[in-house]
Amino acid sequence: MARDIAVIGFDGACLASIGLFLDLFGQMRLRVADQFRTRDDIGMHTRAKLLGPSPRPIQVLGGWKLQVEDGLEARPHLYIHVPDFYCPEKETPEYLAKLHSVIDWLRSQYAGGAHLSATGRGIELLAEAGLTGNGPVPVTRGAAAEFRRRYPHIRVNTTDPIAEVDRIMMARGMTHEMSLLTRLIGRLLSPTMAGTLADAMGMESDRPGLSDDPLVAAAQMWLSERASRGLHIGMLATHLAVSPQTLIRRFRAKLGMTPRDYLRLVRMRSAQSQLRDTDRPVSQIATLIGYNDLKSFQQAFRHHSGMSASHYRALVRNGGDPLPSPSGAAGGSDFAMPLILC
Repeated sequence: MARDIAVIGFDGACLASIGLFLDLFGQMRLRVADQFRTRDDIGMHTRAKLLGPSPRPIQVLGGWKLQVEDGLEARPHLYIHVPDFYCPEKETPEYLAKLHSVIDWLRSQYAGGAHLSATGRGIELLAEAGLTGNGPVPVTRGAAAEFRRRYPHIRVNTTDPIAEVDRIMMARGMTHEMSLLTRLIGRLLSPTMAGTLADAMGMESDRPGLSDDPLVAAAQMWLSERASRGLHIGMLATHLAVSPQTLIRRFRAKLGMTPRDYLRLVRMRSAQSQLRDTDRPVSQIATLIGYNDLKSFQQAFRHHSGMSASHYRALVRNGGDPLPSPSGAAGGSDFAMPLILC
């Protein structure tokens, strides 16, 4: 079963920083439900939660009370976000000391394989946990001197707004938090969903795996967003105002496959993700990704993966590493759709 995603809240945290995380995943939940509405009444498998040092409400910056879902959970998480916070510099040592349980929890979660992100001063919790190594970490120019004084072994970067250290991504302030979160959504969950959310928020974003041909890229997005439905090449060509022949020719030239091949690949990637991260029956997965009968799905999955769906699920859950698919799909591109189903 897939691990959940959490934002950690605590007294003094910035409400906007917590809220942006929850709003993004709230929008994602609605879009996943909409995508699969023709197949099943389904939502995200991965849950986004607000956790706190204890189950009691937290008092965010400005004095508002915010109810957390639960205290710190021992179960492993896929991804945890640490929001920005405010504290006078002279009170920072005492403030961080009160958050020792959060810092210990972050260290434990990271050791268990979780990906972490932090914004603004939230980076200091990762530094206290010893998770940033020698950096670099993105810090505003105004905060750089104090950060260097308290963490002299960590290299500071006041130029780049976002930096990465292993499984940790950091943004120097809330201005760059949206870019950080959508980048992580694209990396951990679905590039297609990350691009859709970026569009909805009116921001530019990189689109991993998309062609540099605008027509082909638009076709990839259209197919990925509708992969669970019954589709015909004519529908896509009409949507893009080109002939089917033109669309197929451009697709082959850029991706080495037809739109139908690409749709099959997207569906198989979705099936693999659900087999790995959910407990849904194989028959239900087949329906969700657009197959009207189980036999057709089983044949397509075996052709793509070189094994049955049940064998694939058993293998990956026992720590096995499936061989590259024999269907010749390019492994370097990330052809993705939302794969976060319950």
